[in-house]
Amino acid sequence: MDIVVIGGGAAGMAAASKAKRVNRDANVTVIESGSFVSYAECGIPYFLQGIVKSPNDLLHYPPEEFTQKRGIKVITGRVVTKIDTASLSVLLDNGTAVKFDRLIIATGARPRIPQGIATGVLGIRSLESAIRLKEIIDRSKTITIIGAGVLGVELASTLTEAGKKVKIISKYDRVMPQLDPDIGKILNDYFASRVSVEFSSSPVEIRQDEDQYAIKTTVDDHRSDLVIAAVGIVPNSNIAQDAGIKTDPRGAIITDEHMETSTPGIYAAGDVATVKNIITGEEEMMPLAQIANKAGRVAGSNAAGSEMNFPGAVGSTLVKVFDMEVGFTGLNERRATASGIEFGKTLIKAKSRANYYPGKEDIYVKILYRNSDKRIIGGQVLGKDGAAWRLNTLATAIFAGFTVEDLFYDDLGYTPPFGPVWDPLIIAGSVSMRE
Repeated sequence: MDIVVIGGGAAGMAAASKAKRVNRDANVTVIESGSFVSYAECGIPYFLQGIVKSPNDLLHYPPEEFTQKRGIKVITGRVVTKIDTASLSVLLDNGTAVKFDRLIIATGARPRIPQGIATGVLGIRSLESAIRLKEIIDRSKTITIIGAGVLGVELASTLTEAGKKVKIISKYDRVMPQLDPDIGKILNDYFASRVSVEFSSSPVEIRQDEDQYAIKTTVDDHRSDLVIAAVGIVPNSNIAQDAGIKTDPRGAIITDEHMETSTPGIYAAGDVATVKNIITGEEEMMPLAQIANKAGRVAGSNAAGSEMNFPGAVGSTLVKVFDMEVGFTGLNERRATASGIEFGKTLIKAKSRANYYPGKEDIYVKILYRNSDKRIIGGQVLGKDGAAWRLNTLATAIFAGFTVEDLFYDDLGYTPPFGPVWDPLIIAGSVSMRE
């Protein structure tokens, strides 16, 4: 059996490795357009900041791990230009055709760059782009970031800590609009006291002017040494669409629980593909590392002949903003309303540790729950001391179908250095039970 994987990122290498483990006799080939495979894309902001010293430090495994130890053929620096479903082959940019019995598309996504108004604006999505951008960042003093979502806020935080003067342009009235307005305002006030933010603004024109960029927005004009776009991503699904494989309105390849596409024998995983939202049941993009790795493994297993199902996800997202831990999982108010769900909500503030133990900080926890059965459908956290693991507990609760009462009775571990006896999560469950 010949299994071809297009893309050497998290999903692609997870798929290839699982396929080879399932079927040792299979010929597994990975085709990657860049120079690197199996690297930590989530670590790129910290490489740009300078905490991670070398791009090689972001490599999960050297290529030899796959080629020599796992028996996977890895082709780098080659672009797949066509998927031929009739001849069961892919065509490379050098004219070579590679045959397959099963195909896995893990081509990821590319940064969305404002079109028609921007010259020289850079985006980040690959390790190669990060290496090029790092050289420019090192010689820049002022940096403008377009977009105030997770990546924009994370970059603004890390680059400010690296000593750069950063300005961020947000088309919304706050940063990280994935958070609901109530808890989002707390983050917004904290963030805006550290980074210059131009709210309710969009770029009108960005042009290179000598050694800087002249930036005109709907609010103001300013100059900057570097402009970075962080306004979302576009799935790299063109070759799939050209082959007649079905995609959603955003261009993501639609998959089933086996990560199989509309074309039998062709699978997709990672940022280019959809997964099921276990709360709404809808197929959607969730471009997150853990989902990509797991979906890739499922795709690889099924491609190699061993059935494996992907149950869905809740989109758990964590980001470090200066010394603040911020996260969200499941649905926010806007998404719950759009899905026609009648819900209740609770936002509480509590301490991260026992009141008498040194180092305690405020932690904010918000939960959304369905009115009909009190099942938790969303969670958001904000704090400086252990907020992240509280989000992970909420994600587990949503995945397991917890009600607010279940959250209250959940037998969390307790000791004063790690949390109060009435943990913020337990308080959130208790308050929700009374409402």
